[in-house]
Amino acid sequence: MQVASKTTIINKLTNLLKPMIKVLFPEMRKNKQVQQEISMNMIANILGLGNAATPLGLKAMKTMQKENNEKDTLSNSMLMFIVLNTASIQIIPTTVIAIRNSLGSNHPTSIVFLVWIATICAAITRSCSCYVFN
Repeated sequence: MQVASKTTIINKLTNLLKPMIKVLFPEMRKNKQVQQEISMNMIANILGLGNAATPLGLKAMKTMQKENNEKDTLSNSMLMFIVLNTASIQIIPTTVIAIRNSLGSNHPTSIVFLVWIATICAAITRSCSCYVFN
């Protein structure tokens, strides 16, 4: 992800995610650094790079905590970030494909479409619940 962050592809994906990030994280609209960190984490998750997403997510949470006035309580943006991370929308679920392949599946990639449906439904449901219960 360090190498990828220097490429134009990541910049283009980040620009695609900016409108969604501004809606989901209204408290962070003025903080470009945290927007970049959130988008890098989301891109890593979308690409199925969970191990790369974890340190990026921790970095984003640390930056959001600096903006948080109540240090012992999660801000709305921090809560939304956790919710989206646990939903982890993935286009390429590399870990699941690798596990299925290692266990001898004849079609390890056959679950990709189902993963899309499951993660998108989870993200929408969890995001809506954040707004409802907030």
